[in-house]
Amino acid sequence: MKIKSIILKLAGIILFIVILSRIDLKNFFELLKDINLYYFIIAILLLFPILFIKAYRWNYLKKTQNINYKLSDSILMYGSGIYIGLLTPGRIGDLIKVLYLQNDGNSAGKSFVSVFIDRLADLLFFIIFGYVGLFFFIHLFRKQVYILSFIFIILLLIVIFAASNKKIAKGMLRNIFRFVIPEKYKEKIKVNFNDFYRDLKILNKKTIINIFLLTILTGLIYFFQIFLLAKALNINISFFYLAICSAIACLMTLIPVSISGIGTRDITLIFLFSFLGISSESAVAISMLTLSISIIMALTGLVCWLKKPVRFSKAI
Repeated sequence: MKIKSIILKLAGIILFIVILSRIDLKNFFELLKDINLYYFIIAILLLFPILFIKAYRWNYLKKTQNINYKLSDSILMYGSGIYIGLLTPGRIGDLIKVLYLQNDGNSAGKSFVSVFIDRLADLLFFIIFGYVGLFFFIHLFRKQVYILSFIFIILLLIVIFAASNKKIAKGMLRNIFRFVIPEKYKEKIKVNFNDFYRDLKILNKKTIINIFLLTILTGLIYFFQIFLLAKALNINISFFYLAICSAIACLMTLIPVSISGIGTRDITLIFLFSFLGISSESAVAISMLTLSISIIMALTGLVCWLKKPVRFSKAI
């Protein structure tokens, strides 16, 4: 499994090298050299409200489970998860947050509920925003919209069918639960699935609405952050189209064939920018700045980790 994972990660690096070999590197470095630092610095500063709101959302979810932490502690734990997530493959960053809660006496299954919903909220936001956004550019993505619509209809029918049968719904959740846990932790986590399933009751109407609003807020700040990066590179592109591109690129980085989206994000932006006649060099440049923002966020997470490191006395 480790060799396979390494090969998959190398695929993204190889793809990135191929991309670099096919673009005008002189033009690419000119773009980076002439970057507008004013816009770039503002984009960096937006990392802090994003971290704050995401940590607040996670803290809110925990409180609905009667897991109470000070917001400052939740910020430190959330930031630590971001730091570990950049350094390690898979979903270890999220599991670090589980370990924080487990070390304080909560079962792994109970601890995983808030982490799972927190991650799912971001994932669904990018999926829904990217999908709906494509309709505004259906003249460019007609085929893709038809394919995605068919997939969403099938998935919606499956969800409706499962929701009408508690046994089937529980079985589906069990499979999803096992999928998002790395192989080495499955045996231990499996014991706690009932805790996880029982605490999903926090998903009432009020909770869903609040999480939805907080997720939209962080998503819009993130899109504005990427828009500032485009402005810093003097790339002329509408905020809305760039937001769609960013949402789709975020989804593509989830494919486990790269490290931090290197390669997959670049090729996605090159393809989407090409419809507007924006150069591949500009696409790769904004992708590199996006990566740099992620690295800066991870360094912020390192500070959080140093202030509140997790205890590994308990295995997940």
